[in-house]
Amino acid sequence: MRHPLLLASLIPMVLSAQDPLPTDSTGLPGDHFSLQGALELFKDNIELEVFEKVLNMEDNEVNNLDLNNDGQVDYVRVEALREGDAVVVTLRVPVSATEDQDVAVIEIEKVGPDSAILQIRGDEDLYPEGTIVEPFAEVEGAAKEGKGPSAPALVHMQVVVNVWGWRPVPFCFSPRFSPFSSEWAWGNYPPWWRPWRPHPWRIWWSRGIHYRTWYRPWPHCRVVHAHALYIPRRVRSTTVQVRYRDAHLHHAKTRTALAPDHSRTLMNTGQAKPAKTRLTSKPGVRTAPPRVSPKPARTPKGGKK
Repeated sequence: MRHPLLLASLIPMVLSAQDPLPTDSTGLPGDHFSLQGALELFKDNIELEVFEKVLNMEDNEVNNLDLNNDGQVDYVRVEALREGDAVVVTLRVPVSATEDQDVAVIEIEKVGPDSAILQIRGDEDLYPEGTIVEPFAEVEGAAKEGKGPSAPALVHMQVVVNVWGWRPVPFCFSPRFSPFSSEWAWGNYPPWWRPWRPHPWRIWWSRGIHYRTWYRPWPHCRVVHAHALYIPRRVRSTTVQVRYRDAHLHHAKTRTALAPDHSRTLMNTGQAKPAKTRLTSKPGVRTAPPRVSPKPARTPKGGKK
């Protein structure tokens, strides 16, 4: 017999488990700019002028920044340059007539005749230190098994995406590419630009869920040459640094107190270690959770278990 009180008590637990919202924001301004969304828009726009425009359209739900605290969303400028096999595309906000602030940088490296890798890095004045996001794909593979007749278990492996198939990437490495710098600046905005009031964080966060499917945070820089190209060109605003200094200190203390337990390895969570160098240009395909059949213990003849 199903006890009605027991079922009623389980409902809040189920709803809580299905709630996609995190417990809270980081409290940093980067919460209001979607790195995943920026990559998705970059992926489909070969012209950097068009990329800049779609970044700044409210309906695309990528930009919700108000770094100068004037109650209006900021305009994000795009700049790009190439040196050898490295390209950097910088996203930058005019904070005042005298100051700009970098929001993020898309760093791209050509690693073969028709292959390239890419990451986007959130600026550390706006995001937690080391915030890097990259595209990934998911494939099935066989886990390594010990000796015995049992069938190998299928596991899901996340692999690095070859972004050469993204429309702007081949162009960035073609002879037609030239350094790009937005023509717009503080007080001089395109006629179509209509700033809006920033949305509350919880509403904003839920609207960007659709961008997060095939982009993941990654703890290491893969695009070393592109990052080295960007570092001396990074632009920071003193106003932004001062305004969010306390928020950074608070976040650092909170993250230390709530540091996750990393004792659970990839092996005992049923996942395979993501490949560091394997590239795929195929889109990821979600599949059912892997079936892991426990391998039965073998008993030697005449021996004990």
